[in-house]
Amino acid sequence: MLNNRSLRFAALLAASLGLAPSALAAETPQSNKPYIFETVDSYVVVNERRVEVTGILQGESAPRTFAFSANAISNPHLLFTRCDRMALLAMSKPGLYSFEMVQGADSYIAPTCRLTRR
Repeated sequence: MLNNRSLRFAALLAASLGLAPSALAAETPQSNKPYIFETVDSYVVVNERRVEVTGILQGESAPRTFAFSANAISNPHLLFTRCDRMALLAMSKPGLYSFEMVQGADSYIAPTCRLTRR
């Protein structure tokens, strides 16, 4: 269990590294809410059922990390392979595309991703 001293140390460490507190751990996205990334800084395949996207959301100025999951999908690898390509394109041409991900309503509905040219 974390005590107050541990939390202060983590906050001090994050501040000294120039990281926002949200950069310490991936946030869980809300269901059916589109997360539109103006920039994609990182796209990490954690395992075959989970990816983490770091970037700047539309209307914000600091990067945040979100973990999108496909828990009950029979073939999540196929879904995330397509999202991988879109995220890579958004990373390679910043400002030209926006990358959107939406977490499904429950574990039986897959997350969706979309690449949009601006």
